[in-house]
Amino acid sequence: DNNWSATRPHPLASGTKSFTGVIAMFAVQDGLITLDELASDTITEWKDDPDRSRITVRHLLTLASGLDPLDAELGGRGGSRMLGDVARQRADRLKLDDQPRVADHYPAAIAARAVSAPGERFRYGPSHFYAFAALLERRLAKSDLPHKTVLDYLHARLFDPIGLQVARFGRDAAGRPNLPGGCMLTAREWAKFGEFIRLGGAWPQPDGQAKQLLRSDLLAECFKPSAANPHYGLTWWLGGGDPTGQADGAAPDAQPQPDARQRRQLEQVPSLRTDDGRAIRVWMAAGLGKQRLYILPDQQLVIVRFAEATRDGQGFRDEQFLRL
Repeated sequence: DNNWSATRPHPLASGTKSFTGVIAMFAVQDGLITLDELASDTITEWKDDPDRSRITVRHLLTLASGLDPLDAELGGRGGSRMLGDVARQRADRLKLDDQPRVADHYPAAIAARAVSAPGERFRYGPSHFYAFAALLERRLAKSDLPHKTVLDYLHARLFDPIGLQVARFGRDAAGRPNLPGGCMLTAREWAKFGEFIRLGGAWPQPDGQAKQLLRSDLLAECFKPSAANPHYGLTWWLGGGDPTGQADGAAPDAQPQPDARQRRQLEQVPSLRTDDGRAIRVWMAAGLGKQRLYILPDQQLVIVRFAEATRDGQGFRDEQFLRL
């Protein structure tokens, strides 16, 4: 509909977020970072803060850092003008056009205040992603690798080896990539990323053999439920488990009651089971307007869904679709 086609790149919106967890695991493989190191060892601006000094890389990637998400300041309109009436209404409701433009998102994220203790609560928003990107670029700057920016590293480790053609990756005025929501791809290109995930970090080569680009055990870290939200891993939504359950090791008092927005987010995560009661694993990248990249590893399925954020379209339900 509306002149969209298989060859016209589409905004992923927050579907972009899931690249970050994967590139983080490449950084672990390259020895640049570890998941449980203190971010303040690199973001030294946090050293003397009682809460931010205790944030780990894992906290950032599971959106449980305790940082103010800075939705209005760092979220931007993104592709909302292309995504339909509901997306435009959201931008108007948040008064995104009225917000002063943040020229450089990295220092803005680093300056974000702590609104809760690290690991205490899941808070969806862009500040975690920009803070992680700032950390990774500082590590890249000190490494022997030729890639010194997050976007160059993303291309070198992921996009180029699987032949993924990026139509556009939005940037701020300082040239920082919009990791929370700025990528535009065709459906076929996003499906390549999904197939890389489905194949456990391997990619077919011209000789017919598969090359392991990312160790499968490291990639699997992206799909382990986090302590603050059992429906979220490292920048990926997770389905197939108990919708009321807790992640392993999560204390009951670490699971506060979700607010209205979080309840809506949790509702989008399908909990599917086979006829004999076994959970069906679903890994999902999700964006405004019900953009979806689904990976069902046990069914060997990768599905891309693009759509416009219209009032009718808001009725789309992941569980209903996937049950088909």
